[in-house]
Amino acid sequence: MSGRLWEQRRIIRYYLHRWPSPRSMKRARQRVKALTGRSRVGLELEDVIYDLNLFLRGWGNYFRTGNAADKFTSLDRHVVWRLKRLLIKKRGRNLRAGQVDRWTPSWFHDQGLHKLMGTIRYPEGCVTMSRRPSVSRVRENRTHGLKGGWGNVPARLATRP
Repeated sequence: MSGRLWEQRRIIRYYLHRWPSPRSMKRARQRVKALTGRSRVGLELEDVIYDLNLFLRGWGNYFRTGNAADKFTSLDRHVVWRLKRLLIKKRGRNLRAGQVDRWTPSWFHDQGLHKLMGTIRYPEGCVTMSRRPSVSRVRENRTHGLKGGWGNVPARLATRP
């Protein structure tokens, strides 16, 4: 239940409490590390961002229903930090004074980097799911095992020890 709405206006609203687990966050950071490793220093920034966007969009779409805002912000910061480290290694001794300060999160997003924060949605299906009756999509049990459970199994295999 939303605490702030209840405290200020006495409105009851329920929200889905779901976010990425620590294990999935760790795996996401490992994937970002692999996509921005030192072996990719020779690639253009656009190519690295393109590969990162494929991962970030898929991962973000999976976890976007719920309240994962803190986790999305954390991963956004991690991606920007990794890209900044990649550019520092790429420039090497040719890095000019103050150039690193220009590589802000908004600069990377202007280059085409996908931003996870702001993609969280509360779909109508998640909110109204509790109001709908549950419908099983499994066939009824009585239709299974009409022939004693062994069906057309050869006689040598059907004998039980």
